[in-house]
Parts: sequence; structure tokens; C-alpha cells
Amino acid sequence: MKSKILILVALFVTSLSFSQRNSDYTYMTTFVYKAKDGMVDKFEKAADKKTKMFNKEEGSIIFTYKVLTGNDAGVYERYLVGQSPAHYDIDRSAELEYWAKNVAPYADPVGGQQRWEWQEWGTIGDQPEPLKYLNKTILRYKPSMSANVSRYIYRQGKVLEKRNPNAFRRVFEMVSGGDLNAFVVFSGFDKYNEKWPETDTTWEEDYNEMFGWEQFSQDQEMMQKSLRDWNGATRTTLERIYF
Repeated sequence: MKSKILILVALFVTSLSFSQRNSDYTYMTTFVYKAKDGMVDKFEKAADKKTKMFNKEEGSIIFTYKVLTGNDAGVYERYLVGQSPAHYDIDRSAELEYWAKNVAPYADPVGGQQRWEWQEWGTIGDQPEPLKYLNKTILRYKPSMSANVSRYIYRQGKVLEKRNPNAFRRVFEMVSGGDLNAFVVFSGFDKYNEKWPETDTTWEEDYNEMFGWEQFSQDQEMMQKSLRDWNGATRTTLERIYF
């Protein structure tokens, strides 16, 4: 009984933290769609027109990516980025009605919308827009073990930044619409054969130099133990579709 009460309290606190958002936080809302059979072109054209009409101003900007790998290959992921808490109060009824009438007939939603909180500490690169390709890695961690995962993500990012000054990475944590114990890490690139600057050290050597003797293996082990035994880490590759 006591354990059930503690679980309920934890869920209440988590939901309350999102309902009372800090005005300084930044969020991303994601939507996933699958074009109906034989309607890929119609869906892309309709979504492109809608995006140009409604999603080019700050607070409403949407980027679209098509999943290339995994079980969901072929679906479209749309990212409504740069959301402040105030943006969720905006009346978007006209936009939603337009979508329902002009775009929805050509595609089916895959699940519902999800909301993610941007983790500024995980950001690498100051590119204003995401790159052509993204490796999307979802890390699902066991309860109370987020610190082990976030520490590893943060430190890996510092090594990445040192070894490749042109790197692009963004990190988000789920706050609504899905598994609350999850980070998503987006690593971007424009070409598959992009060359990194040459270095005389290995990744592990740089990691240990920055964070301490044998720290790479220790942090990696702690991170892996903190992930769920099943489906703890998944990765897909996505390609940007310009609408």
C-alpha cells in the first residue's frame, strides 16, 4: 500500500511540474503521420501548403522529417519547435481546422502528440536549423536513474564538441504524451561521408582526460545499467523533408 501511495505521489508531482511550467523553459511538440496508400504526393503537397500558411513564424515553426530506418520507416515526424508555455495558450483552431479539411484526408496519425522539454545542457552547435539527416536516439531509463544517463549524454557531448567543432546535437526529455522516463537525442549531419577533423587521440582518451582516469568505462557502465532491460535504447535515421 505504501509503495502504491509513493507511486501516485511521484506521478502527481511529475504532472504538476508540467502544468505549472517555468516560463523560461522551452518545449517541442511532435506529431507523427503515415501517408495513406497511394497518397504520398498528395499528403506532401497538402502538408507543404499548410506549413507555409501557418508555420513560418516564431512560436509556430515546424520541421518535417521522414523516417528511413526501423519498423516505422516511411512515416513523417513533424516537430513544432521553440515552444514557450505561452505558446500553448494560443488559439490554433483555424490551423487545426485547415489541417482536418485539407491534409488529414491523405494521412493517418500514428499515436498522439508528445511534448518534450529542451535540455539546454545537451546542446552542441549553434546552427539555427536542424541538418538534412538526424540520428534519433531514444534512451529509456529506470526510475530514479536519470542522472546516470544525463551525465553520460552531457560528457559525451563535450567530447563530441572537442573532436568535431561543427557537430549538431539537441537533447529533449519527455514531459507529456508518453514515457516520462526518456531522453531523445538528435545528432545531425548533412552528408553520410562527412569528414571529421583528424586527431591524435581516441574518443576514450579525450573523455578520460576531460573527466578523470577510467571515467569513460565507469560512466558507460553506469549509463547502461540505468537503461531498461528491454528497449532501453533505440535509434532511427531520418531525412528532412522541406515542408
